[in-house]
Amino acid sequence: MAAQPLPPPQARLNRCLATLACQAADRAPLYAPAISCGVSSALLGRPVHTGTGSLHYAEVAAWADGEAAHAEFEARLVEDVVAVHRALDLDVLRMPWRMNVRPDARLDQYTFRFGPEAGEHTLWQYQPSTADFSPMYQSPRADPPEVRLRREVARLEAELADPLPAARALIAPTVALWRQFGAEFFVCGANAHIAVGLEPDDLELLVTAPDLVLQRTLLQAGQAIAMGRALKETGCPAIILGGGDLAGNQGPFYSPAMFRALVLPGYVQALAELNRMGVHYFFRSDGNLWALMDMLFAEAGCPGYGETDRVATMTVAAVRARFPHLVIWGNVSSSLLAGGTPAQVRAQARTALTEAGGRGYFQGCSNALVQGTPLENVRAMYAER
Repeated sequence: MAAQPLPPPQARLNRCLATLACQAADRAPLYAPAISCGVSSALLGRPVHTGTGSLHYAEVAAWADGEAAHAEFEARLVEDVVAVHRALDLDVLRMPWRMNVRPDARLDQYTFRFGPEAGEHTLWQYQPSTADFSPMYQSPRADPPEVRLRREVARLEAELADPLPAARALIAPTVALWRQFGAEFFVCGANAHIAVGLEPDDLELLVTAPDLVLQRTLLQAGQAIAMGRALKETGCPAIILGGGDLAGNQGPFYSPAMFRALVLPGYVQALAELNRMGVHYFFRSDGNLWALMDMLFAEAGCPGYGETDRVATMTVAAVRARFPHLVIWGNVSSSLLAGGTPAQVRAQARTALTEAGGRGYFQGCSNALVQGTPLENVRAMYAER
């Protein structure tokens, strides 16, 4: 008797599991790191909230209207995210990165204050044309960077005295999404960054307080391990979206020697345990990472790589030539998707699939489907699978 085709949900699960094992799958799973609200709204023909700065702005605005408004927003968010993934026939359902923070004041339609007006505070502003939501003003700080870092280290140490409760709380939205939609999608969304940050104060601390920076990195590793344990106890797909932006098209923003001394030990510590547990942690950063690749993917043994930036020479072909078993999460240029033609997008998407050789590659964009990305380009990318 001829084998019957698998039902779609089981087929999604099987292709994602095969891809994570860097084995042949029936096709590359379809994945979107982030989808701007504008792209999703155009796709569904109604206002929706799904990701990027436009989502962060919408959630902060909902909080500004009170707890009831925010609760309603959260319920709609899940509906919107699932509807968009269904419309695009994506295999991976990802809980988007959120800004679930209540502002102290709304100054106008697009501007919010976090913190007391008479004390330390930050003003955030939304730019509708680009869907960016970011700080526009930071009041003078009462304490120097090293003092603030010591407080952060103390907080992390206290949390790690009993890390599982905090880890369970952090993964709760992803686990809830999996419990509701895990029969339909391969669900992920747990985030555990091991990074130093890119603010001027963060970079200054690499020089002025390296021991504290290393201490924080090792504590972040402890958080990632706790998150892995929390995921394993639920049965939810044990996927952690990790890393931390640290590079541009020309290379890292701080030296590989600093990365080796102050950041790599955290990855070595975390991945030794996560890999043992069978947790897939993938490092994410845009930019040219060649100076760090051996440290991350050989020495530390990180099994996955996301936000793989084709524009910065991080092509599937080049990465695979050096790391044949590395799992790659998306490699179609977000800038090409935003500004190219459907034919150009299809050609690049087809190239990425060819370079992957039918294994270990999630088809998707390198970073996000940003505001203004034409729907025909999105469809062109996912038509290649």
